[in-house]
Amino acid sequence: MRYSLLFFADQDSGDARQRYDLLFASCRLADERGFEAVWIPERHFHSFGGAFPNPALVAGAVATMTSRLRIRAGSVVAPLHDALTVAEDWSVVDNLSGGRVDLSFAAGWNANDFVLAPARYPDRYGAMFGLIEEVDRLWAGGEVCRDNGENVPVRVRVYPRPVQPSLRHWLTCTAAPERFTQAGERGLNVLTALLFQTPGELKANIDAYRAARARSGFPPGEGQVTLMLHAHLGGSVPEVHELVRPAFSRYLESSVSLWKNRWKELEALEGRGKDLLLGFAFRRYSQSAALFGTVESCQPLIADLAAAGVDEIACLVDFGLDSEQVLAGLAELARLL
Repeated sequence: MRYSLLFFADQDSGDARQRYDLLFASCRLADERGFEAVWIPERHFHSFGGAFPNPALVAGAVATMTSRLRIRAGSVVAPLHDALTVAEDWSVVDNLSGGRVDLSFAAGWNANDFVLAPARYPDRYGAMFGLIEEVDRLWAGGEVCRDNGENVPVRVRVYPRPVQPSLRHWLTCTAAPERFTQAGERGLNVLTALLFQTPGELKANIDAYRAARARSGFPPGEGQVTLMLHAHLGGSVPEVHELVRPAFSRYLESSVSLWKNRWKELEALEGRGKDLLLGFAFRRYSQSAALFGTVESCQPLIADLAAAGVDEIACLVDFGLDSEQVLAGLAELARLL
């Protein structure tokens, strides 16, 4: 099992500097301790995750303070962008990092995000796959055609030239089996989570992904599945649960307005009903959907995920604990390596 870090700060953007400082300190530690990568999200127009509207900007800073850590977009919301700006921005990061960039692409799901590109919302999946193809062409030194300011079609390529001759891609998949199949058919890696799927459904989706890769002629044993999990490890399970429960419950509560179009029952929650649901959610996460405990107590879950076909766990660590607590938990997570 490989291990990486993933950030999706729950703080309002008014406290963004503190979120960035924690990310940078975590990346320096991860770079020293042998973690695989850091994933930086793209999130728009909502305080939940709102410190990261452009992952390439933060990635450029991370590139200058690390030497071996892979630097990944988790994810580029493809329909909101032109392939030219994606290739340009991440080529800069590839140069700053000496060739350590990887990208995961997402189609987007929140209609409000598409104020940036409203016409693309109905066919956002088609737009995403089209953008991936163009980014690949540009990354390899090819050209794309666009109309210039005089409405004349011109062919352009991007600069600076990236260090890596090609990109490693992930497709961000929530729970829909067809997304896993599409990733397999195109030879993409997968970035996924347990938010909208059970461990059993995850295994079925990974099996569908592997089968699609095989049908499409991709070599067996290739194709990486990365699973996002909230994570904090410490000296004992009760100690970690006592520490994590208040912060993680606030984190979940702050996300309700973001996810309620996916979980309709969240719309009516108030008072004790909400408290009961948050308590249930914490129990569910702590038992089967997060690394909350000790190195030893988390081994059965890690083994189950490996058996299901997960190759990498992206540890989401910035869910509301103090920076010192997060960094102490990272030192424990490093023992998994």
